[in-house]
Amino acid sequence: MKNFQKFLNALSDLFFPGNCPVCEKAPYKDGLSYMCIECEDLLPWVNRNGCKFCGIPMAGFDFKGLTCAACREDAPSFLAGKCLFLLDQNGKKVIHEIKYNGVKDVLKDLPRWLDRNPSYKEFLEDSVLIPVPLHPRRLNKRGFNQSLWIADGIKKELGERVRVSEALKRVRNTPTQTKYDRNDRKKNVKNAFALKKKNCLDKENRIVLIDDVYTTGATLDECSKALIEEGFSNVYVATIGHG
Repeated sequence: MKNFQKFLNALSDLFFPGNCPVCEKAPYKDGLSYMCIECEDLLPWVNRNGCKFCGIPMAGFDFKGLTCAACREDAPSFLAGKCLFLLDQNGKKVIHEIKYNGVKDVLKDLPRWLDRNPSYKEFLEDSVLIPVPLHPRRLNKRGFNQSLWIADGIKKELGERVRVSEALKRVRNTPTQTKYDRNDRKKNVKNAFALKKKNCLDKENRIVLIDDVYTTGATLDECSKALIEEGFSNVYVATIGHG
């Protein structure tokens, strides 16, 4: 039923493009964007320095290297992270459209999103982008990996300044993280990822793990640990949303 619904969504977008995922008004004005510019302006963009690890803005501060309370309490294994916008009601609608409705065309707007945060774009340059992998069973059921879509979209925009590698694999088919608290999320994904034996990585590569959302960072941290255990030391993370 879910796959059939995704098929209907895709068919609708093909023949009747126009509904903004935020305000749901139609049609698109130029055919080149997915979200209304007015709605895009309303998203809580992260346009200044935030937490070194997760990227969340820290009220009243705009200095590099600061760490939020959550990351101070439980420091991640990766070196630093960035996000583009926070997940308020509108931000959640955008992510939901990609992740659960399977509407890849939302990422038509990714070039504009990157332009809104030059430091985010700079953070990604000269890196190998590794999307957080899905377990084969979940990938087969869902039909796509939204993190790979995001990584490919960044590659399309930044060109030769980055490359994409599906070097990680998910070795345990873990339950979804949505119903778990911070501690249970960590337990749920423990040892769930591994580096593929055949990969085109060099230990000196600057790695940026790509995911759609940073919530507690448990999944990204576990991916990072899998790389660090294999001798990679320059591991970073980047997500679209935070919340």
